Amino acid sequence: MKDEIIKKLLDVKWNLVIMAAFCFLFAIYMYVTPVEGGLGMFMITPHNGLAGLLEMLPLIGIFLGAATFIASFVSKSTWVLGWTEPVLGALMFVAGFWELFFPYDIAVFSLTYAFVGIFLAFYVMFIALEMDRKGVGHWFVTLVLAAAIWAVSFFNMMNFAGEGASVALSCLELFLAGWGFVYGALVLSGVAPQKGSCPFRRAKKAKAVA
Repeated sequence: MKDEIIKKLLDVKWNLVIMAAFCFLFAIYMYVTPVEGGLGMFMITPHNGLAGLLEMLPLIGIFLGAATFIASFVSKSTWVLGWTEPVLGALMFVAGFWELFFPYDIAVFSLTYAFVGIFLAFYVMFIALEMDRKGVGHWFVTLVLAAAIWAVSFFNMMNFAGEGASVALSCLELFLAGWGFVYGALVLSGVAPQKGSCPFRRAKKAKAVA
C-alpha cells in the first residue's frame, strides 16, 4: 500500500501542480491588492500597491524556478518537450536572480505582467505540443487556451484602460494559465517518457532490463 502511494506521488507532474497553484493564488492576491496602495483585503497585500507586486517578481522567479526545476527531476512522468521543461525552470530562476541582484527598470506594471503572461502562454503551448507528441488529452484545446493567454497579454501590453484594467487583465492571464497547468498535470501525470524526454531515466531503464 505504501509503495503504491509513493509510486502515484512520483508519477505526479509536480512542476505543473506548482505552476497551477502559483497562478491561482497569485491571481487572487493580485486582485485584492489596492491599485493605489495601502492595506488591502486580509491586510497581507503590499502597502505600495502595484509597485509592490512588481517588487515581488524576482523572488517569485527564484522560488518558482528552483521548485519547478527540482520537481521535474522528482517526477517520473514525461518531461514537457524533453529538456524544455527543466530549462524553463532554470530560466525562471536565472531571471529572478538577475533581476534581484542586477535590477532592470520594470516600473511599468502592464508591460511587465504582459511579458509574464506571454511566458506562461509559451509554457502552456509547450504542454499542448507534448500532449500531441504523446497522443494524450485534447492538445488543440490547450493550444487554444495558450492563444487566449497570448491575446490577453498583448491587450494588457497596450494598457488602453489604465492600471485598474491592467490588474484585471493580469489576473485573467494567470487564471487562464492556471487551468492550462491543471489540465497538463492531469493528462501528463503517469505518462512514461519517450525519445527526447528524460534521457537519464531511459538509460537507467535500459540497464535494469539488461
